[in-house]
Amino acid sequence: MKAYAWFFVLAIVAPHIGVAPVAAAGPVAAAGLTLLTEENPPYNFTNPANQQIEGSAVEIIKALMDKAGTPYSLTVMPWNRAFRQTREQPSTCLFVINRTPERETLFTWVGPIITGGWAIYRRPGSAIQLDSIHDIKGHMITGKMGSASVDTLEAETGVKVTRTSTDETAARMLYHGRAELWVSGLVDAPLATRAIGLPPPELALLWRPADLSLACNRDTPPALISKLNTLNRTLDEMRKKAIAQYSPAQNSQRRDGKRPNGPGSPQQD
Repeated sequence: MKAYAWFFVLAIVAPHIGVAPVAAAGPVAAAGLTLLTEENPPYNFTNPANQQIEGSAVEIIKALMDKAGTPYSLTVMPWNRAFRQTREQPSTCLFVINRTPERETLFTWVGPIITGGWAIYRRPGSAIQLDSIHDIKGHMITGKMGSASVDTLEAETGVKVTRTSTDETAARMLYHGRAELWVSGLVDAPLATRAIGLPPPELALLWRPADLSLACNRDTPPALISKLNTLNRTLDEMRKKAIAQYSPAQNSQRRDGKRPNGPGSPQQD
């Protein structure tokens, strides 16, 4: 009897003690996302002046979420941890990540957010000539570990790439003669050399374009993924402005050419 009495009292009192009801919403509007990214300007980085997460990709993703009316949280963390967490946790997404055939079934995709590219670089003044990717055979080549460009390059050519923790370390290997070539992103390589006070590398071969996207856990609601893809196609003008705002030249002026040593450049990842 006491249990029934307490239930009766709570039923009367609860509406008057500030207990907020849970709002019912449609399946797309109600689905929030945990967004993960890394330190990798100009796409995504923590501005040291105000500790805000900024960058061209950040601006595009925020605009996309706002347009969709999708609540979200945004966290910066190391690339490998973010990649693993996105695969393991529902309604978690990672950006920007290179969409490759090998990764296609690992996630559900929204994109492209930005179109980038992979390239092979040489030291300034180097006589190495490349007409195709297979011409790298016989040369020492370096690249950042965890990068899709490195894995793809090895798979396509059979050439072993010396992996480094950052693009800056790969650049030092190239310029100090411990490597002859460097595989990196079209934006990442110039930023990396500028960050450590080296001249820009020479482009030896423009290898392939890259689709830089938002990768979401496969248990993310399909209706939300479909909605985000539809809305992403309406953001082209905003996308151009965001990319221009955070171009390498602008990024250098705003941040004195300093580039965090994040391990997951999306041009390669």
